[in-house]
Amino acid sequence: MKAGKLASFAFVSVVSAAVALAGFTATPASAKFPSKPVKLQVPFKPGGGTDRSARLFAPYLSKELGVPVKVINVGGAGGWVSWAQVYKWDAKKDDHMLAYVNVPHIFKMHDPRNKRTEKIENFNFVSGHSLDPCIWAIREGDERFHDLKSFIAYAKKNPNKIVMSTTAVGSDDHQGIAFAEKFIKGFKVRKVYANGDAKKLREVIGKHTDAVAGNVGYYIPYMLESKIKAIAVLDDKRSPFLPTVPTFFEATGVKNISFAGRIFAVARGLPQAKYDVYANAIKKAMDNPLYALKELRNGNGLWPLKGKELADKVKATSDNVLKVKYWEVEGN
Repeated sequence: MKAGKLASFAFVSVVSAAVALAGFTATPASAKFPSKPVKLQVPFKPGGGTDRSARLFAPYLSKELGVPVKVINVGGAGGWVSWAQVYKWDAKKDDHMLAYVNVPHIFKMHDPRNKRTEKIENFNFVSGHSLDPCIWAIREGDERFHDLKSFIAYAKKNPNKIVMSTTAVGSDDHQGIAFAEKFIKGFKVRKVYANGDAKKLREVIGKHTDAVAGNVGYYIPYMLESKIKAIAVLDDKRSPFLPTVPTFFEATGVKNISFAGRIFAVARGLPQAKYDVYANAIKKAMDNPLYALKELRNGNGLWPLKGKELADKVKATSDNVLKVKYWEVEGN
């Protein structure tokens, strides 16, 4: 081949390769993600703590993603109607889906009576969102007991006479009670299961129950109104919202930790680029000071755990459920 034709051939080849490369890289760059509204799935009916947090967070997440974020509620089976769906999400068909997974609630999978086959390691977690420690509270002015020590002492002297409101078997509220029954000798209460915090609150204020197991965030307003009195926080440190209320460990020497932790999850096998879009948007939305202030007023502590730190916390929570084995506590 002559030199002129060789040079012309080389030029055409280089240009063709450049065009081909440009075409190859332009497709992913131009394929905006997300390209349509994202659905944020809450595993409980409207009105609970997770639902409130989701609806508070959605506008800030929407701003970062650049598309609307619509909160949908898929309640039932203590969260498992939703989580069974999340477990089966398809990475292509359900790439515009984001879900809350709640711990320790999801560890009802360990209860052999539920016959669940899902594995926690197969959920695709993106980030923690919020953590709300459990509390035990009594009716303000109850003359039988005024703090956790006197409450436990009364319960020991009167087994099953104390009635405590809690949510479903396997919930964070329930597991804190089950832990105490298992590891505090002689402590035994009668549990009443209510569908939601509002009902639990009405029961204790109306003297249908003697105490309530719940979470810090929801009950603060009612403490400020002197309707109920917190006697313990079930955490390893005092709540900044309730600095004068001792931890369960401080009052008893028994480390009873129970909380409602909310984690974001996406479909298994979601491409890394799309996973990163969600992770970055969640982080930026959580870093928004206006959002943080609103969540603070809502009584929730932000919980931006990721990667190994998040995996370790999930495993520790799972291990604690297996230690308690609440399904073995008589009178669940």
